[in-house]
Amino acid sequence: MKERFRALDKRLLWVLLMLIALGTLTLYSAGRNTSQANIWLKQSLWNGLGLGLILLLATTDPRRLFRYSFPAYLLGLLALMAVLVVGKKIGGSTRWFVIAGQTFQPSELMKWVTLLYLSQRLGSRPAETVGRLELLGAVGLVVFPMLLIQRQPDLGMALSFLPILLIIPLMKGLKARWIIALILFISVGGFTAWKFVLKPYQKQRVMIFLDPSSDLQGKGYQVNQSRIAIGSGGLIGKGFTSGSQTQLNFLPVKTTDFAFSVWAEERGFIGVLLALGLFGLLLDRIIDAARAAHTNAEAYFCAGAAGIFALHLLVNVGMVAGALPNKGMVLPFFSAGGSSTLSFFLALGLIMGSLHRSRVK
Repeated sequence: MKERFRALDKRLLWVLLMLIALGTLTLYSAGRNTSQANIWLKQSLWNGLGLGLILLLATTDPRRLFRYSFPAYLLGLLALMAVLVVGKKIGGSTRWFVIAGQTFQPSELMKWVTLLYLSQRLGSRPAETVGRLELLGAVGLVVFPMLLIQRQPDLGMALSFLPILLIIPLMKGLKARWIIALILFISVGGFTAWKFVLKPYQKQRVMIFLDPSSDLQGKGYQVNQSRIAIGSGGLIGKGFTSGSQTQLNFLPVKTTDFAFSVWAEERGFIGVLLALGLFGLLLDRIIDAARAAHTNAEAYFCAGAAGIFALHLLVNVGMVAGALPNKGMVLPFFSAGGSSTLSFFLALGLIMGSLHRSRVK
């Protein structure tokens, strides 16, 4: 056991523990005097399980996990197909299995499984030997689960797969033509999605983002209340459990999508800078892991992980501030949720293992 603790990367661990602490305080305040008063305890359980998972993976050679990436990818696809048939429908979306009274969202884990398999597939051989057809196939490996997830429908989760595609220009040395090709692919994909994939309510979210005042009592209510909460926080915030938007329940879905609004209202601009600074340190350490990795597969996984964490941060904070459309993308370690929490810890566990391997080699 002592060996496992010594294997933990201290820089990454301390940043992670601080983010967990901030997230727990936020959820306690958000759930206070509501039916979700114990949400912080439940989330603490998930955080504890996640830390145990990191401890387990810290001394595990990442190459062992890469060996099982293909069967894990196939099982993930089967789970995404099955959830469309037998999954539980909540709020108009069919995204969850119910297991022993607990909900499980397979798409959360599938995001990381896809990154794991693509990293192993492209990283197992020199980049110059990977041809265009293989790269096109790699794109398909990412797009296929995205389409299944969009069928649930869950556009935010589908979009969270996009950073995985960064592996392709990365392995080609970030050459301009690959970056241009990726931008064109995303642009064409976005146009196609708008015309043929997005549902009316999803298009409406984009239109309300462009003009939030057009429906303040309807679809624009969430973002408007969030902006009020953030603005009322001022420089130093209103104090722990003292935010009026939060405590009077004007702020919607405050334990999940809009948890960061609770933190911003109570801790103000200084608190927001603190949280964003910690996320910046987290991303910096993950990028360090990519640089120090001994194999291309590990480097690709760490780079893709940094992209996924960064996207969640950018979209969630941008969403609660009204700078981006409401996509329902959670903020790691702040938003409540078992599936998302364990999936983030799983990724960090593999990154811990990669950092440990780079130190002992």
